[in-house]
Amino acid sequence: MLNQIEFYTTFIFIFSLLATIRLTVGFFKSFLSDPPKPFEITNIESITHGLFITYIITFLIYQLS
Repeated sequence: MLNQIEFYTTFIFIFSLLATIRLTVGFFKSFLSDPPKPFEITNIESITHGLFITYIITFLIYQLS
């Protein structure tokens, strides 16, 4: 049972990392375009990415302690 929980937490962690990297790349593509275009995300995307970043921080704190 514990091994399955570790699998799911690692899977969610990697998914969260990929989503955060995608957000970061999109931000820099928008920022560095000529002329710069606004970086727009919806409220749902904002909440989702906030949860992803929160999960990444929590996962790392748990692994380091």
